[in-house]
Amino acid sequence: MDITSVVIAISLSIITVAIVTCFVFLIKFIQDLRKLLKQVAPIVDDANLISTSIARPVSSASDFLMGFKNGFKLFNSFSKSKKDD
Repeated sequence: MDITSVVIAISLSIITVAIVTCFVFLIKFIQDLRKLLKQVAPIVDDANLISTSIARPVSSASDFLMGFKNGFKLFNSFSKSKKDD
């Protein structure tokens, strides 16, 4: 074998080992990511539950205040019409 063939064979071997090593690390990374997502899923569900639990009373309070404001507008319109008479 001449020197060119030896260099090509060694280069291909090194490249093959590097690619296989990268794929092994990629597979391990994906497995770890999958485990992490399984752990994070309940936390996200709890956060969703907490946010909806907080949003309902805030929305109710907002609706109450808007009704209160509309009541004052109605009261002011009656008092203005009495003053005009």
